[in-house]
Amino acid sequence: MIFDVLQVDTTQALNPLIVGIVVVYLVVIAGIGVWAARETETTADFLITGKRFGIWAVAFAAFASVMSGFGFIGGPGLFYNGGYGFLWIAIAAPLAFPVSWFVLGKNMRLLSEVREIFTIPDAAYARYESDAVRLIVALSVLLGVISYLGVQFLAIAFILQTVLGVSEVVALLIGLTVIGIYTVGGGMVAGIITDFLQGGIMVAGSIIVFVLAFDVAGGFTQMNQNLAQAGPEFVGAFGASPVLLGLSWYFLFVVGNSGQPHMAHKLYMIRDTKLLKWGAPIAALSYFAASLMMLSVGIGMRAFVEAGQFAALDNPDNAAPVFLIEFTPVVIAGIVLAAAVGAVMSTSDAFINIGAANLARDIPMSLGYEYASDQAELRAHRIASAFIIVASVLLVYYVEILVGLLGVVGWGLFAAALVPLLGIGLNWKGATTEGAIAASVVALVLNLALAVAVTFYGFSLASGAAVEALTLIIAMIVLIVVSFVTSSASRQRIADDIRRVIES
Repeated sequence: MIFDVLQVDTTQALNPLIVGIVVVYLVVIAGIGVWAARETETTADFLITGKRFGIWAVAFAAFASVMSGFGFIGGPGLFYNGGYGFLWIAIAAPLAFPVSWFVLGKNMRLLSEVREIFTIPDAAYARYESDAVRLIVALSVLLGVISYLGVQFLAIAFILQTVLGVSEVVALLIGLTVIGIYTVGGGMVAGIITDFLQGGIMVAGSIIVFVLAFDVAGGFTQMNQNLAQAGPEFVGAFGASPVLLGLSWYFLFVVGNSGQPHMAHKLYMIRDTKLLKWGAPIAALSYFAASLMMLSVGIGMRAFVEAGQFAALDNPDNAAPVFLIEFTPVVIAGIVLAAAVGAVMSTSDAFINIGAANLARDIPMSLGYEYASDQAELRAHRIASAFIIVASVLLVYYVEILVGLLGVVGWGLFAAALVPLLGIGLNWKGATTEGAIAASVVALVLNLALAVAVTFYGFSLASGAAVEALTLIIAMIVLIVVSFVTSSASRQRIADDIRRVIES
């Protein structure tokens, strides 16, 4: 079995109050899913909520889906393992929301007004009028979705096994049952509502834990003095990471956020485009608050270990659960662990719906298939959602190498595939169909090739920079260069409504 089981004393984690809080939370989420299933009557409801939500709900949903289990579980682990180097992601993520809203926000929402836009490949097709672009984008997004879902499902089992004291299989089944109820039935209507609830819990819980962490660790100065015992570099600006790795992380997360489909997809759902300007600060401040917990818990646990107050962790990812179990009041531990489950489910929900849309809508449309009715397409999306869940679980259990390989591709694949096509293409009339095809093919092939090289052959850049950042830069250059070479007739082919969106 490939799950990395949490090896801690779960006596406090099994406190009835903690278990009760998490169970009640799961029941509430499932209940929202049942209600939302009755509210979801069309494909537009299922995929973009019928554009019915206000800015607070959409902004919290964007923040919650980006945070994910990576932030709540992996973030503290990276701080624990490498000191302050992870700040270049934790700081970059809040700044990425204003960039994404500025680059994509208005144009993505206006695009859904002038065309029938439900998915990210729909947007790519509308901009470039190419089934080839739609197909390549759909395949790239689907590959990234499988990667992220594998990681999220592992995180669900990881957290629920710790909290409930059940086996990894039972923990995974509990999590997937709840996700299945509100994802397969309610689609994005359930997703936005649950994300709003989960986002609020994450923000409140993170601020409380941040304060508690500094209190139990004796303050910021004492924490850093203890951390320095692991090595002076741990308390430096880049921690134990190479300088260029931190800077490339910063670039990848600030620029690459505009290519994350689970964030960009939320831009379709805002009821009133005039509210867009408030989305970026809401999402950014929410992520910043959650980042405070990553920092304080990860650094705090490492400080405890270096001071001899706690045994070294076998797995850095245990930093957050161990801290919550050992150093916070039971009620706070229960609420924040519920928030951690919510963070994972937010991302899982978004990716299940996005992956299902790739299978049920984007790939068939790129190949010329049309549904007989909207109800037939809605049924196909629900079936595809269930298929995505089952397929991802099978990959988690039986194809460990593939999940690990796709985990390396993840964020970088989304960024390289979508930032050039949409981030640049929706702001520059000179981007051509040929440039889009070339950039998307390069992004897909180069990401996979570098992932194989890193995973199986130990390849790394001499500078220590992230290879995913390199792929993003190359894909952007390819789009621009090929577009300049082929731009003579392409500008004339842009439809008037799309041209107005670009010029807005």
